[in-house]
Amino acid sequence: MESEARVLDEAKLDSAIADLLREEELEDPEPKPKSAKALALFPELPDQAEMDKEAQKRDSSLSASLRQKWAGLRGAA
Repeated sequence: MESEARVLDEAKLDSAIADLLREEELEDPEPKPKSAKALALFPELPDQAEMDKEAQKRDSSLSASLRQKWAGLRGAA
């Protein structure tokens, strides 16, 4: 009991999508300003690039310390 295939009217579909997008733009034309309370609750976070640089510095010193410790434990130091 399959239904018959229907022909897709692409022009009608495109116009329906365009109408929906226009309605959505009209509902909320400008973004709401952030409230002072929200800014106080959520502090400004640093950029990911800055965090990556700090992590690399910590990792390099940590990895060097671990290698030195491992060498000492193996008797190579």
